[in-house]
Amino acid sequence: MNSSFLYHAWGLYTHECTCEEYKGNRIILYVQTKERISCCLCCGARSVVKNRYRLRDFVRLPIGGKRVTIRMKVQRYKCKECDFDQQENIPFATGSRSYTHRFAKYVVDLLRVMTLQDVSHHLGVLWDMVKEIHSSYLERHYSLPSLDKVENIGIDEFAVKKGHVYKTIVVDLNSGKIIYVGHGKGTKALKKFWQKVKRKNIKIKHMATDLSAAFIASVMENCPDAVHVFDHFHVVK
Repeated sequence: MNSSFLYHAWGLYTHECTCEEYKGNRIILYVQTKERISCCLCCGARSVVKNRYRLRDFVRLPIGGKRVTIRMKVQRYKCKECDFDQQENIPFATGSRSYTHRFAKYVVDLLRVMTLQDVSHHLGVLWDMVKEIHSSYLERHYSLPSLDKVENIGIDEFAVKKGHVYKTIVVDLNSGKIIYVGHGKGTKALKKFWQKVKRKNIKIKHMATDLSAAFIASVMENCPDAVHVFDHFHVVK
């Protein structure tokens, strides 16, 4: 296969394709690195020799409606000076994951308009793989919100699943970000939030809630010195 096509279609600019295999709706591309490791990562000596290798499969972006698998010959090298054993770098994947960076990005893009199950069925991969990619993306881009410098908060509850399930949220009124989501409603839903506030010694100055007796009691118990502002809509109503 032409190296230019490998680069433009899948971003494989440091590899070459040695063989192609077609099995039903699947294309398997056998690839290997063009250049070998020239020096030891441990001692810097240039006397490294090929030791052994193994084949690893990576799910790649589909093409023409066919699933594509990159089967890479992953070479290991051994230093003749210090006996250090090292594996060549795999630039298009992370760690032991069996899919490429571009495939993961494609999955995330699809998940903006499709469910996990739909993406799994569409790409012909396991639901667990789609879920892992999604979870990894969320962890990188949406870390747990920090309570540092939070002084003014709003507390409210809302119903989901046709009113059968309740959630209680706490919002940083300065940034507008949701900093806590509690399951259920009432004082129990806020228990973990107040524990975190006390553990981190956060000083809440102002808070806004509706006229819920549970919210009022929770505020009085956990932040008695804060200015408690009642939501204008509920007061007028």
